[in-house]
Amino acid sequence: MQSLTGWRGADRLLLGLYSAYLLVDACNGFLLNELGRAFGLSALYKLTLMGLTFWRLTTLVPALASGLMLVGCVLLLGPGYSWLRYGLPLTEDIALVLKLLAPALCFAYFAALCRTDPDEFRRSSYWLLGLNLATVLLNFALGAFGFGYSSYLPQPHLAAQALGSKGFFNAANEVSVVLLALTALSLPLLWQRQKGAFGLLAVALCGCASLLMTKSGLAGVLLLAALVPVWWLWSQLSQKQRAVLLATVALSVLLVAVYLPALLAKLGLWQKLQYVYQNQGLAGVLLSSRDQYALAIWQISSDYYSALHRLFGIGLAGVSNHSWKYWAESDAFDLFIFYGVPGALWASWLFFGFLLHSLVCHLKRPSVLSASVLLLNALLLGIAVVAGHVLSSGMLWPLWALANAWLLLPAEETPDAA
Repeated sequence: MQSLTGWRGADRLLLGLYSAYLLVDACNGFLLNELGRAFGLSALYKLTLMGLTFWRLTTLVPALASGLMLVGCVLLLGPGYSWLRYGLPLTEDIALVLKLLAPALCFAYFAALCRTDPDEFRRSSYWLLGLNLATVLLNFALGAFGFGYSSYLPQPHLAAQALGSKGFFNAANEVSVVLLALTALSLPLLWQRQKGAFGLLAVALCGCASLLMTKSGLAGVLLLAALVPVWWLWSQLSQKQRAVLLATVALSVLLVAVYLPALLAKLGLWQKLQYVYQNQGLAGVLLSSRDQYALAIWQISSDYYSALHRLFGIGLAGVSNHSWKYWAESDAFDLFIFYGVPGALWASWLFFGFLLHSLVCHLKRPSVLSASVLLLNALLLGIAVVAGHVLSSGMLWPLWALANAWLLLPAEETPDAA
């Protein structure tokens, strides 16, 4: 095993930089809100993070670093041809491919630290998680007082034209999945140490999700928050008591379904959903018109590009050159259009790789943490299919990688099953 003693200071510095990345995102949004431009602050910071992480990975697992470079080159084959053949710009595709590689890059680095220096990684990771969590809570507190951006753009058919708040973060859907990752990791870790604080944090995170007003965020945070006490209670019960608990959970789900319209009405979201349902039906509510966008984008790719070109992807500019709406906002579909079969395979490998990893870890060492991360990975897969903004998110990858890497820590570093 390679000793990291000489590298400990560098790793502490790098993990410290990861601890501030959401604060930089919030500052980026603040500058945009106040000055109209952010000078590329967030992009430069994350590019630096990725560069330093890649450099560190070359010293830890050189083969993995080389493999990620090769994947990036393969993903850019189709967009590269679009650049050579049609003169379409390649800059946005390079930026997006870096985002697609980021979860694997970050996880590989964290996993290497888990193997070589678990104690230091755990200590630094608490700061990484805690400071980013504090940033999100402060951001939504400011949003609750009217600072920053609304979650939804003004819509004339709604009585309340500007709904929700995302504080100084830019993309509501990206903030939504960040909330899921924070919930999945912070609540199980807090439960084993301080159950009273667990309750306060669970309420605070649910409040953030309700203020944000995304369907996936609100439902996901509620599920993840409920999982922790339910898992603990389940481990304490007899077979008969478990049957009663299942009946109670089923009744609770039924009551939520009955009173959901009233809850959404209080949040201001019901009117929006009702309008969409009346005009587009249930598919419109679930997909938010993404099926229509996907059909239009598919038609563009068929009309303007050859089958072989589409096999390797036409790139972002290949769609945006013909339509202002070049995202269907479904990761599976978008990555196939942009990067063809390699993009679809890479997305599948990432999602099912993390899902299988968390499942294996949970079966080997069942705990509330492993169950929570397993549910997180399943939720992110579902969100990626119907809502997108998971793999293409510039905000999620460090926390997603951290949640999955934490399962690799030695047994004494993770919560017990109870």
